Amino acid sequence: MGKFDFFLENTADAEEFAAKHKTYSKLKRSELENIPENEIVAAATGWIEGKFDENWSDMCKVVNDLPTPCLNIYFADHVAKEVMSGGFSEAVFNLSNDFLGIAANGFRAIGYEKLGEIVDAAVKAGAASRPSGRSFEDFLEFSESVSFSAQDKDFRRCFDKAKFDRLAKQYIINYSKYFGND
Repeated sequence: MGKFDFFLENTADAEEFAAKHKTYSKLKRSELENIPENEIVAAATGWIEGKFDENWSDMCKVVNDLPTPCLNIYFADHVAKEVMSGGFSEAVFNLSNDFLGIAANGFRAIGYEKLGEIVDAAVKAGAASRPSGRSFEDFLEFSESVSFSAQDKDFRRCFDKAKFDRLAKQYIINYSKYFGND
């Protein structure tokens, strides 16, 4: 669960959300099997984010040290949320091609190949047009110069949260030695 995931959750209680996030940061490997499908990704990503400093200043270092199964889940989840909330214009502008590429591999690794293909198509469509700046004006210019409507439509049509959660749970269980504390 990222800093802004509260806004994407179906809970009105910020304190409940924060408490759950804190619990996930202490996730135990032995608990994975008993976590419901609709919470397993949040538990895994919360555990990963629990490794970050409070201000997330060490995010890159922590992420670079993660094993591949953790990267696959973390980035696939992050990109799915980014695309579902703001489309590929936002995702491609905000995230590096490496980040998006790992997400595409993550979707494939859990068995959601079509989403991996769609992410790859969006990266290809936007790669040549990425601005060097990071301002709001740069984002607007980028959004006007590249159309991701086909990729947005395909992703939203194909993405099924319940399916993603089911596939992710099986993947996390299969690679449980990488998720959670002993």
